[in-house]
Amino acid sequence: MNKDSHLAVPDCLRGLAAISVLLFHFNHWLGIPWLAPNAGIAVDFFFGLSGYVLCVAYRGRFERGLSGALFARIRLIRLMPMIVIGTLLSASYLAARYVLLRDSDISPRWLAAATLFGLSCIPVFGAPHAIGGPQVFPLNGPEYTLFLELVVNLFWMLTRRFDGIKFALTMAIGGYALTAVSGMGGDTPQTFLSGFPRVFGAYYLGVLLYHAHMKFGLLSLKIWKSLFLPACVATMVIMGWNGQIPFFVQWLWAAAVMPLLILGGSSIALTGPVRTVALVLGELSYPVYALHYPTFVWLNGVYQELMHRKDPILEAAVFLPAILLTSYLIMRFIDTPIRAWLVSRFGRSTPKPVLDTTAADTPV
Repeated sequence: MNKDSHLAVPDCLRGLAAISVLLFHFNHWLGIPWLAPNAGIAVDFFFGLSGYVLCVAYRGRFERGLSGALFARIRLIRLMPMIVIGTLLSASYLAARYVLLRDSDISPRWLAAATLFGLSCIPVFGAPHAIGGPQVFPLNGPEYTLFLELVVNLFWMLTRRFDGIKFALTMAIGGYALTAVSGMGGDTPQTFLSGFPRVFGAYYLGVLLYHAHMKFGLLSLKIWKSLFLPACVATMVIMGWNGQIPFFVQWLWAAAVMPLLILGGSSIALTGPVRTVALVLGELSYPVYALHYPTFVWLNGVYQELMHRKDPILEAAVFLPAILLTSYLIMRFIDTPIRAWLVSRFGRSTPKPVLDTTAADTPV
């Protein structure tokens, strides 16, 4: 498969999914109930696309001798710099509140612990509300999905000798079956364990799509292009539906509609300026996802100190481009140079993956 002909549309979709997650959080953080109220389902698309694309990028390389240790380094180099940057941004905001505003609700001990665990992408339980509790990653709530992404990546790497269509089918069915029972969570201590079947189900559904294509030529079927637009429309309707959609609808979308987005998108080739825009959106997706919470707390904190009031619509209109621009600048001038140095230092003989995806966010 070639990114030029197969993966530009999925790139575009993951960029739009990251922005939808940002709007979803504006809904909760700013109190705008009609703004993307159900965009939390984007997490399943991110996990499913991750399973599919990592197979495209690495399955053949595993067969040609890529070691598990090198794959783990590749994934850590891809994900960890943004995790560190996001954690430090949030930690610096809380530290500034504690020092400059003398916010006595902020515990320096808890802040130090949350920072250490966040920098290591390790969940912490029992954090106070003042620093972001009860989130298991209080300084950057969405980080829990990156933790789950790393877990499923490690599992896929360790079981790569068994990886095939039957194994992927078993894992996907098991994950979705357990999700139907446990629900879709993972961000708080009460729902933490339910995050695992969700990530494994969606991720291995993506892996299953890859193996089905390799064995049966799945992408050659014209039906996927025909179903792509209806799948996009259904997704937009669900994400924008006024009110919380039932859990069964979310589960059914993740099991039946999400794979149509991957298959349909991978069946469509883009060229010219449209392809360029699609790839830019894909490039921005991870920075926007990883940094939208810490950037928001700084923007909102400064705004509240200056204005002493809430202006939800105005804030959303100003914060959206500000977060997109900040994410781009950090990616361009901090994350990319750091990753280039890390690759030169720890990832020798490691060509850039075809496409690298990360998890999206679920309700926080």
